Amino acid sequence: MADPTTPKPELPKPQRFLTAEEAVTFLGLRSKASLNYLHNGPDGPPFVRLTHRTRVYSLADLQLWAESRKTTKK
Repeated sequence: MADPTTPKPELPKPQRFLTAEEAVTFLGLRSKASLNYLHNGPDGPPFVRLTHRTRVYSLADLQLWAESRKTTKK
């Protein structure tokens, strides 16, 4: 029998994925079309393709992507 005082191993925290609609809201875009436009550029936000038509976005990846686009230009 296992010792009850032995700490259980910690499981990794699940990664949060956003739908396209949630990604649009998170990024402050106007529409899903704006998100699709970004995908046509050379440095659009990373995504995971679940099916031929379904993309999801890692919250952590979106945050890093948005950070990387910061600029000091006015």
